[in-house]
Amino acid sequence: MATIRVSGIQMAVSPKLAENLERILHHIESSDCDFIVFPEMSLTGYHGDFGDSAVRDAWEKISTACRQAYVTAIVGTGARENGSTYIQSRIFADDGSVLGTHEKLVPTQSDRSFCMPGEELRTFEYRGITFGCLVCNDMWVTPGCGPYPDPRLSYQLGKKGAQIIFHSIHSGSNAIHSPYHESNLVLRAMESKLHMVTANAADPNGPVNAPTGVVSPEGKWLVRCPGTGDQRYVYDLDLDTD
Repeated sequence: MATIRVSGIQMAVSPKLAENLERILHHIESSDCDFIVFPEMSLTGYHGDFGDSAVRDAWEKISTACRQAYVTAIVGTGARENGSTYIQSRIFADDGSVLGTHEKLVPTQSDRSFCMPGEELRTFEYRGITFGCLVCNDMWVTPGCGPYPDPRLSYQLGKKGAQIIFHSIHSGSNAIHSPYHESNLVLRAMESKLHMVTANAADPNGPVNAPTGVVSPEGKWLVRCPGTGDQRYVYDLDLDTD
């Protein structure tokens, strides 16, 4: 068994990269954990109108902060590759390297006005832990957010050996989605016998409709943040490393 400390950040996401970067760096620099996860597009803001050079400069600053704080960060960002824009979770390892990326595989219909779907579902191995990343609609393929089939990505990650899914969210506060989002997190954690570690973007209009926290493989909330405002949790997970 290995114990890892995970942290999730529920934070207001500005349209302005500079404001978001300052908050992200603060949380990394003041962290006391092994892994820290941030909301969907928490760096660039939830839009496609970001400057490539500013984003890449910000990535360098985050890499440096992770190395100095000795923490692995999963940061939601916009990214451009070969002329295409993606919604991405970018994994900065605790030595400052980029461990890998996950591009949102099931963008909503509104997302697709500025981004392309990703092409590959990956797992990552680090310090004896196998994990995957999903971004918001990847998890639940919410009805009404586009006529797309559900590829059951959490199940696929479980079959690939993932022990944890780091789930970066920016789902808003429309309460009609709350039961669907919450039941998806619980049932999919149970189905694949893994931990869900989530971070949602705080919403000024009310409580978020998908919780920020940790769900156990038994479908229990081990820690769950209040739904309003900026929040942060830290939790120790015991994982089998055999």
